[in-house]
Amino acid sequence: MIRQLVADGVIAIASGGGGGGVPMVEDGPRLVGVEGVVDKDLAAAILARDVEASVLLILTDVRRVQRGFGTDHAEELERLTVDQAPELLDDGEFAAGSMGPKVQAAVSFVEEGGTRAVIGDLDDAVATLAGEAGTTIGA
Repeated sequence: MIRQLVADGVIAIASGGGGGGVPMVEDGPRLVGVEGVVDKDLAAAILARDVEASVLLILTDVRRVQRGFGTDHAEELERLTVDQAPELLDDGEFAAGSMGPKVQAAVSFVEEGGTRAVIGDLDDAVATLAGEAGTTIGA
């Protein structure tokens, strides 16, 4: 269904996070609630890959990905390659509970066939998608 909506030119919002129910597993004939966290960024990257999207747009509350975030020498990054981003992840530049999963999902999407991924502020969504704002991650 999502693939058809996209093919028809519809902007389908089909993956998100922030709650939405208890994860369930089968335990014999019953469903049982279990603890779990859905990585919404990875889920979006997998969905984008599966519907053969060319661009993955990840919206957040910052203008751009930053090296040195929270320091007095923070540097906004306009562009990252799929080779640069993992190095910065390994160096601890992007927090595991914050920008890290977004950058990793973006890299994964591009490595698996996407043209580019962009990360930017919700208020700049159109400009970010156009490559005029945010951080672009590409080959």
